[in-house]
Amino acid sequence: MARPGVPDSAEPCVWMSAGLLTYKLCDRDFDCERCPLDAGLRGRKPRRPHLEALLAPGRDARIFPDDRLYSDGHSWVQAIGKEDGRLLRFGLDAFAAAIIGRCGEVSWYTPERALRQGETICRIDLGLGSLSLGAPLQCEVVDRNRTLQEEPGRLVTDPYAEGWIVQMIAADLSSLDGLLPADRAREKAWLDLRRFRRRVALQLLADAGGLGRTMPDGGELLADLRQMLGGPGYLDLLRELIH
Repeated sequence: MARPGVPDSAEPCVWMSAGLLTYKLCDRDFDCERCPLDAGLRGRKPRRPHLEALLAPGRDARIFPDDRLYSDGHSWVQAIGKEDGRLLRFGLDAFAAAIIGRCGEVSWYTPERALRQGETICRIDLGLGSLSLGAPLQCEVVDRNRTLQEEPGRLVTDPYAEGWIVQMIAADLSSLDGLLPADRAREKAWLDLRRFRRRVALQLLADAGGLGRTMPDGGELLADLRQMLGGPGYLDLLRELIH
């Protein structure tokens, strides 16, 4: 919604959006974790967030390897067959792995038929609910990563190697044209990080305890967003970005 005196291209600070500041524009890409104003209003010291370090422009390109393609829902596919290129491996990208944080169990949902784009391949148990991942293209699942049965945490600690999820055969190679190369996937992840930060900040402000929610053992802010937002709130945010 347009605000008087605020250019259309400007981004108002979340504190302004919440009505607690009369006028303040954000000049930090919603990097609230390192904003001195946010820290002062919350009574804490700014922290360097993990996602900032992971996705900042100019960081190691291996965060989004160039040897695979990426979906809008933060998954990847990589051709592993030598013949026609239809045999693909599927997994989560580094952005998804970072904001999921930890994984309790992976449950595969692969009926004995071809999957349409968007149909569920697996569900990830996050301990506060499950997150479904859909097929990035029409395919047939031919194998699953059994390592994840014993070590589901590999999904987030090693997403591009031992943490792959399934192998599939693409129904039509032309469907790969709808996926993103690594450079565009990095750009999208950076934009989604801004969106994620803003949504987290606004949810905390909307919570009556968000301004001063502290641990009883010394008054330090809770570091785990799952606790800060509550399970359903955090899961809703994940489902908007990862699918």
